[in-house]
Amino acid sequence: MSDLLPRHVQGRVEELLGVFPVVELVGARQVGKSTLAAMIAGESVRSTRIVTLDDAETRTAATEDPRGFLRLEPEGLLIIDEFQRVPGLGLALKAEIDADRSPGRYLLTGSVTTSRVQPAADSLAGRVVGTRIFGFSQGEIAGKEDDFVVAVLRGALNGDYRSELERGDYVDLLAAGSMPEAHRLPQRFQADWLESYVSRLLGRDLRDLSRLSDPQRLRSLLVGLAATQGTETVVTRIGNEINLSASTTTSYLELLRALYLVDRLPPWTPNLLKREVGRSKYFLTDSALAIWLTRTRPDTLKDLVRGSALGGLLEAFVAAELMRQRTWSAERFTLSHYRSPEGREIDLILELDDGGVIAVEVKAAASVSAADTKHLRWLHERIGDRLVAGIVLTTDDRARSLGGPLWALPVSALWELG
Repeated sequence: MSDLLPRHVQGRVEELLGVFPVVELVGARQVGKSTLAAMIAGESVRSTRIVTLDDAETRTAATEDPRGFLRLEPEGLLIIDEFQRVPGLGLALKAEIDADRSPGRYLLTGSVTTSRVQPAADSLAGRVVGTRIFGFSQGEIAGKEDDFVVAVLRGALNGDYRSELERGDYVDLLAAGSMPEAHRLPQRFQADWLESYVSRLLGRDLRDLSRLSDPQRLRSLLVGLAATQGTETVVTRIGNEINLSASTTTSYLELLRALYLVDRLPPWTPNLLKREVGRSKYFLTDSALAIWLTRTRPDTLKDLVRGSALGGLLEAFVAAELMRQRTWSAERFTLSHYRSPEGREIDLILELDDGGVIAVEVKAAASVSAADTKHLRWLHERIGDRLVAGIVLTTDDRARSLGGPLWALPVSALWELG
């Protein structure tokens, strides 16, 4: 497996297996969960067996004799791929864990949120520790250890940083996306792969979640979300556009989240700031999928005049990169956005366990104006030293101090500073 890209989250998963009896890898199909599990198995010093419930014969065995199935590797690690394919297996797993809580007994993978398909009586709460697996981060692609939050805390922000990337290069990164299989394909075949991916995901996998949903309406909702990234999601408005009630639209959003096609940025509501607006932002975690769904040509995005859509796409790209890094970062942090009734908006708020805040604005432009920093300056006035850094990410090629804790940085600093 030497030709495979190392995954930064692998060390975290192996640490969890050293402590907990069951670890679950969750994430969208084709993000590399099975490959990561195989890499972990290949480097394990213990006996390890991999089985997949996508295989009909294996699925039958798990259904007919769940206890026997879970004892296929009694002295080592049993890796069960696509665990959610046999919902009833959860109850037998619960009994196995309660009988023996030795660490590192099971590694599960799933492309659908287990809680969606497991009966309530089979809850594995308190018995299974999960970690999210995303597509490739830019650091993984570039072979760099990307941990932006830690880099900021260690004082990596300085005026010496330079980037070799400009607007067109960032568009190319967005168009390539993060999905391992699509990333390896020649560009002319990428649209074919994405079409097959979405169609199959909203077909078979959707039926595992809900037989009452409409795949075509879900696809329309996905397109709508892709087109409005970077803005708050008004459920009523986006539902009206595809003739869905607010309640059904909300349910469909949760289905897309359960398939890991969409993620949610909650509003930031710290006690020190009052009258927060409570709408979330929904965004697609794969930029290539968003570009394809909206039928946006990369050449258009590269054009400064015609490429206004790049702003929202770039903001979602940055949010997704930080979500990926959060799964292996040495520093815990939450990710949200802020908007006040007076119209003050900050694209991303990273809040640390000690209450420190890194606030991030994302701009497709190469220049930074006073208007781009006014909300960061306001935040600094309100929370003082809690603001570790206020950062404007741009398509410029250099870092610039904006005074105090405020900085303008190239977007590439996300994976090149860490």
